[in-house]
Amino acid sequence: MILFYLLWACVFTAVHMKPSISCKESQYLVNGICCERCSPGTKLVTDCSEDSETQCEPCQEGEFQSSWNHDKYCHQHKYCDPNLHLRIQMEGSLQNDTICICADGFYCTNSECESCNSHSSCPPGFGVKVTGMGSADTVCERCKKGSFSNTSSAFEKCLPWTRCEVIGLVEIQEGTDKTDVLCQDGSKSRMSLLVLIPIMAGIFFVIIGLLHWRCLGFKKPKNKVLQLEEVVRKKPQEDEEEPLPVQETLHRGQPVTQEDGKESRISEQEGQ
Repeated sequence: MILFYLLWACVFTAVHMKPSISCKESQYLVNGICCERCSPGTKLVTDCSEDSETQCEPCQEGEFQSSWNHDKYCHQHKYCDPNLHLRIQMEGSLQNDTICICADGFYCTNSECESCNSHSSCPPGFGVKVTGMGSADTVCERCKKGSFSNTSSAFEKCLPWTRCEVIGLVEIQEGTDKTDVLCQDGSKSRMSLLVLIPIMAGIFFVIIGLLHWRCLGFKKPKNKVLQLEEVVRKKPQEDEEEPLPVQETLHRGQPVTQEDGKESRISEQEGQ
């Protein structure tokens, strides 16, 4: 029994006494040997052995390796797809990948810039604080008192209110965050006032006259049609002519009617 335990102790000791192999950071372990890694821009062809070094070769065009490696392949350069509003910011090399950026008016949606979104527009009342770039969206800010923005834009900042006195005008309405102040020519303003005063005075006197007329109790005149009928009824029939007197004469034994004042031609004929 004691011999059995001694045998297991020897086996256990032999296993754990075998020294472990530790390679440097620029090496990798294969078949118990530390082989040198391939440098950036190259890929592994053959592992090292006791008689030979690690065999590496450069990456092909359109490929890259950015770190020390023992890979047997290189990575393909990124494609900046213009259909996704991407463009090349920096061409790739054997050691570095291609860097893409979004086209003007767009920004990257993630750190790898795999897709783009259009820059946000600042609505009326807001101006651009930071213009959007290929890597960041537009930053907007509300227009402070004394400034305004009346358009939706991804580029325009808040504009200052117009100073009417500087351009020889008079301010007639204060601006807001969405509208500019309203200016007017001072001479036109005075002219409008001179025209308005007599108009208002005339309206005032008309109102006073109407109130005075109502207080006196003037009656409303009769309808013109009724007045005309009364005049017609009261007017004597001066235009009617009296009928002339009629005389009767005899002509050959027959009575003939004749108006007074007219000579009888029949009588004259008979006298002849």
